[in-house]
Amino acid sequence: MWFPFIVSLIGLFFLLANAIRFSATCKNRDVMYRMITIYLGLLFCVELLCNIIGFLYPNSNFFLSHYYFIFQFITLNLFFYNSFSNKIFKQIMIIVFVSVLLFLGCQYYKRPSLYWEFNLIEIAITSIPLLFYAFYFIISNLKNVKHDYFYFCNGLIIYLTSSAGIFLSGNSDSVVFTEPFFLDFWFFNSLFYILYQFLIYKEWKALNFRRTIKRSFESRA
Repeated sequence: MWFPFIVSLIGLFFLLANAIRFSATCKNRDVMYRMITIYLGLLFCVELLCNIIGFLYPNSNFFLSHYYFIFQFITLNLFFYNSFSNKIFKQIMIIVFVSVLLFLGCQYYKRPSLYWEFNLIEIAITSIPLLFYAFYFIISNLKNVKHDYFYFCNGLIIYLTSSAGIFLSGNSDSVVFTEPFFLDFWFFNSLFYILYQFLIYKEWKALNFRRTIKRSFESRA
């Protein structure tokens, strides 16, 4: 029981470190950089509460998953919206964004009890569009000399694919309350999350390295 929790705390530490790194270097950066900063800050707050509540009151923190997936969906939609130039594609993004939020609002209005459970539909409809946007971002920017946010998008693809697959592999009862699978569920999810945070760190390092090089050339000119 302790080992998966420790691994989860390691992931939380990496998340905090990345949030601090992006926050400290956020001044005068583009909208995409600022959205990642907000994304990391919001996710750290949710993850911190999830770990505290999960430690003090086991199996009582499921409701926080809704904030996690919805915050992630909103902030990363804004990130990708500002990264694309195709007007038709951006209009499609707006339609998908509004449709998902309206559907979830109606779902929770009709079934308030879902707030205290894992909502598998919520996980699917908030993760799949982000996966598609990340793939589209990478493909549409392959010919560019500057590959900004490639580490981030690759990490997002790996993490969303693995975490959504783990969540959607069964209903919440079989996933969380069956003891042998309980360990696998959180342990592997935490491992993929650590990998994701490592790639976000690589992105931060690459972005700031290029910015430092650019400033050094400008100072010499």
